[in-house]
Amino acid sequence: MMKYAAFLFLCGILSCLAAEPPDVVFNRAAQALAAGDYTAAEQGFQSVLRQEPGNVGAIGNLGIIYARTNRADKAIAAYQSALHLSPNDEPILLNLGIVYLKQEFHALALPYFARVVTIDPGNRQARQLLAVCRLYTGEVTSAIHDLQELRAASPRDEQILFLLGFAYLKNGDPKTAQTVFNDMFEVAGPARTQFLLGKASYEAALFPQAEESFLEVLRLDPNFPTLHLELGKLYISQRRTEDAIRELKVALKENAANEDANYFLGSLLVRESRYAEGINYLEQARKLKPDSWAVYFYLGRAKLHLEQTEEAVTLLRRAVELNPDDANAQYQLGRALQADGQKLAATRAFGRARDLKAGALNEINIPGVR
Repeated sequence: MMKYAAFLFLCGILSCLAAEPPDVVFNRAAQALAAGDYTAAEQGFQSVLRQEPGNVGAIGNLGIIYARTNRADKAIAAYQSALHLSPNDEPILLNLGIVYLKQEFHALALPYFARVVTIDPGNRQARQLLAVCRLYTGEVTSAIHDLQELRAASPRDEQILFLLGFAYLKNGDPKTAQTVFNDMFEVAGPARTQFLLGKASYEAALFPQAEESFLEVLRLDPNFPTLHLELGKLYISQRRTEDAIRELKVALKENAANEDANYFLGSLLVRESRYAEGINYLEQARKLKPDSWAVYFYLGRAKLHLEQTEEAVTLLRRAVELNPDDANAQYQLGRALQADGQKLAATRAFGRARDLKAGALNEINIPGVR
């Protein structure tokens, strides 16, 4: 027994001696990350954390790896852990906001960009992303003010001009928006300017103007990148189903790995009750973007209509995990659980859906809020 204990003790000493210092492991993992070897980088940073659980750099870099490999939920968890240890870390605040922004959760992204701007008012990227979030959360006047300041500093910045023109459209001022887009002709050229004007008009729900701009792009440059995707999205909004299907199929013919074209076509087909056809495109979208709650939502809806209830429950649970505040996802999960015989769980999901809808209704009815 004493010999066995001595052997274990000796093994422990040898193990400690063999373990590489955390800084050596960290540097090697950082090199793997820079080289795009995410598997080796992830293993390296996890090894660092086994020795130094509070290493903010390792946690933050894991967040970067998760974000780049489309594991948004894990990226968010990593960044939030890092912020718990280092609340004013600008890169982590910025990266967390970007993860939320890519998922179009503008209200969740906004406070992180705002905090970066408070810490570092000269951070142009944070100020621009904050303006984007403000545009989509109803703070249009503040967004215009921010974008005007950014434009004054960089008058030929194409992205700033696009966002400012969009902001004026969203604010009901098409005349000023047009002057901004006129300035873009000199910077971006006619085809790209018309394309960006079309996107801004689409985002502002000015659909006839958007179509006019996109068709002008088609005339100027029939091979303009992503034009058919944008036309497809526009026609979905106009409920021109066959036109939308045609354009999205053209977009996929140009690039079969276009995740947005796969998603929009698949979800449209599901809404048109063409479930089996829609599933094919949505499965491709899931491979390309495995952290999209909407992809899981429409896949779950399709499976439910095809009476594949077990799969529907799994898919809709994932949609709810990724976006727990969407009432429709909660409701569809309730339907799937009910069809699967899980009555208690279905009741909870229906209750959550009702609460979310009631909360949204209360926000609409608050005096002074529109």
